Amino acid sequence: MIKITKENIIPYLKAHMPDFDDSLPVQISMVGEGTEEEDGDGYVNYIYRVQTPKESLVLKQGTEISRVSQQEIATYRNRLEYNSMRIFYAITPEYVPYLKFQDRENNIFVMEDVSDLKVVRFQLNKNKMFPELGRQCGEFMAKTEFCTSEYYLSREQYRGLQKHFENTELRKIMEDQMFLDCFGCDVDYSLGKNFADFADQFSKDSRYRTELYKLRRKFMSHADGLIHADLHTSNILASRDEMKVIDMEFAFMGPFGYDLGYLVGNLISQYCAACFKRFPSEQNRKQFKAYLLATIKSLIETYMKTFTLCWEKSVKERYRGQQGLLQSILQEVMEDVPGYASMVNWFRSVSEIPYPDFDIIEDKDAKRNATVLSLMIDWGIMFGRYKYQRADDLIETIIGIEEEFRKSL
Repeated sequence: MIKITKENIIPYLKAHMPDFDDSLPVQISMVGEGTEEEDGDGYVNYIYRVQTPKESLVLKQGTEISRVSQQEIATYRNRLEYNSMRIFYAITPEYVPYLKFQDRENNIFVMEDVSDLKVVRFQLNKNKMFPELGRQCGEFMAKTEFCTSEYYLSREQYRGLQKHFENTELRKIMEDQMFLDCFGCDVDYSLGKNFADFADQFSKDSRYRTELYKLRRKFMSHADGLIHADLHTSNILASRDEMKVIDMEFAFMGPFGYDLGYLVGNLISQYCAACFKRFPSEQNRKQFKAYLLATIKSLIETYMKTFTLCWEKSVKERYRGQQGLLQSILQEVMEDVPGYASMVNWFRSVSEIPYPDFDIIEDKDAKRNATVLSLMIDWGIMFGRYKYQRADDLIETIIGIEEEFRKSL
C-alpha cells in the first residue's frame, strides 16, 4: 500500500486524475499542521489539502495506525466513509462535500475542499453565530435518516445497508467509550477536589447508569437509518449561509435521533460555557445565549417538520395514512434526544479528554461553574426527557436549572 506524503501526492493525483493541472503553482498542506480553528481537533487519518489556482482538493487516507494515538484502527473505515458520503450527498448534496474519486486499494478518497467554511465549534467558542445552522443540520439529519430507513427503501436495499455499514470496530468505540467508560474514567481533578467529588458522586449513581444502559441498548440494536454517529460541532463546517458535514467514518445503521441528540449536547455545552466565559458586555452574552437556545429549538423543530414532510411525500404505500405510527416515531425521538445529549456531555465533562467548549475559559472558577452547570443540566434532562413533548420543554429545563444554579453561587 502506498502511503501518501507531501512529496508523492502530486504524481499520485496526476495518475488518478488525468485532468489535474500542476503546471501552475501548487500549495500542499497537511490538515492538522494548522491551528485547531483552521483544521479541527481530530486527527486519526492523514489528510492533505492541495490547492491550485484552478481548484482546491482534500485527500484523505486511512492507515492501520491512527495518526495521533498510534493505536491500531480498522482501515475499512475509509471505504465506509466514502460510501456513506456518496449516499448522504445523493440525498442532500447541499450539505456534503463533492467526491472526486476513490482508491480502495490504498484506502484513499479525494473530495472538494470546503475550507472556505469554518469549523463550527471554534467559531462558537469565539461567539460567532450561524443563523441557519439549526435549520440546515435538522434538514440534513431528517432527510438522510428517513431516506435510508425501511419506511422508504425496499427491504433488500435496507438490509443491504445494514450489512454494508455494520462497522463493528468503530461502533465498539462509541458503545464502550460513551456509554460505559464514563463510570470508570479518571475524573478531572484540575478543577479541584470538590468538583471531582461532585462529578464522581453523580457518575456512581445507579439511576443515571440505568438510563445510559437503556440508551446503549437502543444504540446497539435499533437500525432505523444511516446515521453519522459522530456529529459534533467540529465535524460541521459553515458560513453565514452554507453548511457542510464531514468525517463520516463512524457511520452505521442506528437509531433515529442519535445524531440530533449528539449535536444538541454540543450546543448545551456551548450554552453552559457562555454563562460564565468572558464577553465584551453582558448584552453580548445575553444575545449569544439566546442564539444557542434558538438554534437548539430550530434544530429539533426542523428535524421533526422535515421528517414529517418526507414521510407524507415518500413513505411506502403500506404505511400511508398511519399517522399514529409517525407520531410514535417522533415522540420516541423527542424522548431520546435529551438522553443522548446528556450522555455525550457527561462523558466529555467528567473525563480528562480535552473539551474545547470549556477549555477556552481561562478563569478556573468560571470553568468549574460552567462544567458543573453542564453536569446538572445533563442530570436534569436525562430524567426530564420522558415528559418532553416539544423542544420548548427541553429549553425550559435548561433555563430553569441555570436559574437554580445561579442562586447557589
